[in-house]
Amino acid sequence: MLDKPVKESKSASLGTKAGTVDREKLVQLGEAQDAFDKMLDDLQIPEGLRPRLNTLEPSVKAAMLRSSKTLDFLAATGPAAPAFTKTPRKVRSHDSLVPQGTSTPLFSPKKRKAYDSPPATPVRRGSKPPFELIEDVSSFAFVGADPPTASTKSSRPASGHVPQFPSMSSLADLDDAPPKSVKSRINSKEKALNTPAGLADMLANTSATRIDIERVKKLRLLLRNEPASWTEEFLCHGGYVALLGRLKELLNVEWRDEQHDDQALHELLRCLKALSTSAIGCFALRSSCPAPFSSLVELMYSDKKPGEVSTRQLMVELYLILFDLYPTRPPGRREANSTPGTPTRRGANSIYPLPPPHDSVFSLLRSLLLTKPPPRAEAQLFAPPLEEHEFIATLHTPRIYKAYLAELSDVCRDYFWVFCHPGNAIWQLEEVDESTVERPRAPGGMTGGVEFEAMNYLTTHLRFINATAKSAIDQSVPPTSDLSARRFHEDLFASGFERILATIRKASTTYYPTLHLEISRYMHLAIHARFELPWSLSRLVGSPPSPVRRAGLNTPDRSGASGSGKSPGRRPQGGRPPMLPATPRLDAIRM
Repeated sequence: MLDKPVKESKSASLGTKAGTVDREKLVQLGEAQDAFDKMLDDLQIPEGLRPRLNTLEPSVKAAMLRSSKTLDFLAATGPAAPAFTKTPRKVRSHDSLVPQGTSTPLFSPKKRKAYDSPPATPVRRGSKPPFELIEDVSSFAFVGADPPTASTKSSRPASGHVPQFPSMSSLADLDDAPPKSVKSRINSKEKALNTPAGLADMLANTSATRIDIERVKKLRLLLRNEPASWTEEFLCHGGYVALLGRLKELLNVEWRDEQHDDQALHELLRCLKALSTSAIGCFALRSSCPAPFSSLVELMYSDKKPGEVSTRQLMVELYLILFDLYPTRPPGRREANSTPGTPTRRGANSIYPLPPPHDSVFSLLRSLLLTKPPPRAEAQLFAPPLEEHEFIATLHTPRIYKAYLAELSDVCRDYFWVFCHPGNAIWQLEEVDESTVERPRAPGGMTGGVEFEAMNYLTTHLRFINATAKSAIDQSVPPTSDLSARRFHEDLFASGFERILATIRKASTTYYPTLHLEISRYMHLAIHARFELPWSLSRLVGSPPSPVRRAGLNTPDRSGASGSGKSPGRRPQGGRPPMLPATPRLDAIRM
């Protein structure tokens, strides 16, 4: 009767011991893995090789640890210990081992890392090492130390047993270990450099051609992610003035370096865009307007414009920021503290005062687009100016937006193979589901290529043109005025915008639906401004594809019948298909 409880108590005690042994093995494995990772750091093992070394057997890792610690211990206890305590082993094994009898040190000089802990238990010279040597240690040749003898050899550890090893830093020399405050001093120095005062000082005292691009990137991230108080402190230290100075310096460089100067220009433009994310940053951008926007427009018109499409797109996005800097007051709302009999001041349709002499956002944008392009580099400097004859000037149609539309025309010329769908129609905006077109989509197809960047660039230009057309409509000026919305469209078409619209509508509707949506919005704004579209474009207006068409919309088919109960474009049941009327026969005139 008593045998069963005794057996159960023995099995329970065995299970407890087995669990304790398993826990001890797990702890030993964890300590061994930490020591192995520290050894890889000390040996400067590349990151691509570490996953392979981490898949080794525990016994192999233990042997590598013992080998590394044996070398450190022999270097610390041998006759030439000072030559080894300050020189860790090189990364490559054929550099760390040298033939016996040479004077070349075994280890290459390398400073210890700042995060290494100081040694816990220093090893005295001549003391017994706290671990055993492996069998194949005698095959190595050591410099400045006696080779291991047979008494120092021992058998390999038993399988499944992972011995504990002391930390790597316990065998290092105390003289070479940096103080604990080194890391804190480095971090404090980096923090001082990334403060608003430090970054403003960097921009003010560094040439644009030698500026550190990584620090400019850091400035852009801080301006975008830090609170407004950080941006305010940066502006108080003269950061915005220094930012404009470095930008002007880059724009005045005769030949920019693509590897540094163009990248610095791109990051400086991103810093300007990051300023628009805070109210104090928008105040700084309004304080110097129309700079730097006028300089950017001049850069776009020159032959020194950036070659990267992404940088040019960033310039157009900065033009769009002007609509956020000077928001328009809703119609019918008067200024604060104004009486019905008092005349409205200049720029009254904008919440913030506009730079003189402009009284509307459209006037400011029109003056920017009409910036005179700089002379070409190959033009003769001392050539006499060309003067038009009087009869030519009276017959000439002014094309005031020709310089701006030349940029869009150049994109159509440089990426001509994209516009290969001549059957595409210009969508009717009333039939387009705009939310479906503008919703985020997963990357796929042509996403990420140079063609995709070029079409995004064209889309940004059309978005800017549409915003400008809306601002022209908000003025409520008579159509005969130079600042009217109708005159804006007339000047665009006189400058060649019709040919550009006819070209870009041939882009794929599957990959670039937002481009077709902006074209449709422009046509809608032009019709709203009472501008008569030319027949070459009006004949191209049609229904959008079915994926982006509004649900439940009855569209008449091509035969002109009502779309009730019929799908668009379907041939009516019965009868002959629709045909063009026959051309009447005309006889030649006989003399």
